[in-house]
Amino acid sequence: MLQWNRIAVGVLILLMGMPGFATAAESSAKNPLDPNLVNSVVTVVVFLCLLGVLYRFAWGPIQKSLKEREELQFKALEDARLAREEAAAMRKEIQSLMAKAHEDIRAMMEEARRDAEALRQREKEVGVKEAEAERERAKREIEAAKEVALSEIYQKAVDLATVMSAKAISRTITPEDHQRLLEESVAELVSTYPTRA
Repeated sequence: MLQWNRIAVGVLILLMGMPGFATAAESSAKNPLDPNLVNSVVTVVVFLCLLGVLYRFAWGPIQKSLKEREELQFKALEDARLAREEAAAMRKEIQSLMAKAHEDIRAMMEEARRDAEALRQREKEVGVKEAEAERERAKREIEAAKEVALSEIYQKAVDLATVMSAKAISRTITPEDHQRLLEESVAELVSTYPTRA
C-alpha cells in the first residue's frame, strides 16, 4: 500500500509539472489566456489522472469507510430494535410473574384466613367441651356435697329425734338403743326423701 502511495505521488507531481513543460517549450510571449491545444490536452490528461488517483486513494477509502459506517448504523438500529423487542418480552414476562405472585399471595392469605377460622372453631369446640366437662364436674361435686349435706341432716335429725325421744320417755337410752334408733331413723328418712342420682 505504501508503495502505491509513493507511485501515485510521483505520477501526480509529474502530471502537475507537465503544463509547465508544455509552456516552457513555447516560451514565446504569447497571451496565457489564448487557447492552446497542447495546453488544453495536458490539462485534461492531468485532471483525469488526478481524478483517477483521488478515486483510487481518496474517494475509494472514503466511500468504503462511509459504507462501513452506514452498515454499523444499520446494525446498531437492528440491535436496538431487537433489544426493544426483548425488553418488551421481558416486561410482559415480569408482569405475568407479578400477576402470578399476586394470585399466590391472595391464595395464601385466603388459606391463612381459612386456617385461622378453623383454629377459632376448634378452640371454640374445645372451649365448649371443656365447659361441658366443667359443668359435669360441678354437677358431680354438687351431688356429692348434697349427699354429704343430706347425710349430715339425717344425722342431726336422728340426734334430735333421739334427744326428743329420750326426753319424752324420760329415761336414759343405752348406746345400743341409740344405734338401733339411728338406723331406723335413717331408713325412714331415706324412704321418705329418696336422693336423686
